[in-house]
Amino acid sequence: MNWVSALAGVLVLWSSTAWGATLTWNANGEPDLAGYRVYQCSQQPCTRASGKASSLATLGTGTSFNIGTPAVTQYYFITAYDFANNESGSSSLVTFTPAGSPPPPPPTTGPVSLTVVGNPATGPWGVTATTTNTQNVMANVLLDGIMHHVENDAPYDFSPSLYGKGTHTVEFVFYLQGTTSEIGRASVTVQEGSPASSVPAASSAPPTGPVSLTVVGNPATGPWGVTATTTNTQNVMANVRLDGIMHHVENDAPYDFLPGLFGKGTHTVEFVFYLQGTTSEIGRASITVQEGSL
Repeated sequence: MNWVSALAGVLVLWSSTAWGATLTWNANGEPDLAGYRVYQCSQQPCTRASGKASSLATLGTGTSFNIGTPAVTQYYFITAYDFANNESGSSSLVTFTPAGSPPPPPPTTGPVSLTVVGNPATGPWGVTATTTNTQNVMANVLLDGIMHHVENDAPYDFSPSLYGKGTHTVEFVFYLQGTTSEIGRASVTVQEGSPASSVPAASSAPPTGPVSLTVVGNPATGPWGVTATTTNTQNVMANVRLDGIMHHVENDAPYDFLPGLFGKGTHTVEFVFYLQGTTSEIGRASITVQEGSL
């Protein structure tokens, strides 16, 4: 058996004053299933990796286990194992709280800190991230607003390299592992190489609505693009124009004009936002860049 994913089904806890509390779960369907193991913790994070989980019982192929009536709050999860003693990932976590006890405190969701490594002005540079959150977490790493990679284990790194002269923003967004439950984020902006002394990379006209544009990449030396944000919280879409000609439609954030090379000279990118599926404009902005040297 090759245990790849967590246990099938959801762990459920129900209680009865006569018989105590019982864990129940859906059976796994693997033919070499040998049984299940029940784990217990007195505090979170409650995972095998945290070192706070103790093995409470090793069972056969039944799908329930009575835990009695613990006097204090306890946390439980189960795993499945096969005849070769291969063990699955963990089920969902359930909590038993005795009657009259205060609710358990929420898991720690500490801040995220970033540190620039290397020297962006003269050579390769990167970013390291740390978090005080003690749960099993992962981080989406974005470079200039575009997804770069996912970090699943500490140390959480954006590896040193050269990414093109100009300003770059690196953002780490941390989630509980395998979920979309965000626990913190932080970003840092650096200047790679010396600041341009002649023609600026881009100039921006004031937007007529709640729309902001940012140039990504470096039009003077390589591929470039534009990202757009809007403060409008409705369901919106954006028509994206390059040099006055319709280029494409963006229906979901992040709203991007993807980096590329579009021909030496000046180019204007415009985002016009509408309520989704209508012609009701809610804002627009344009930005002009100089691709290549003058």
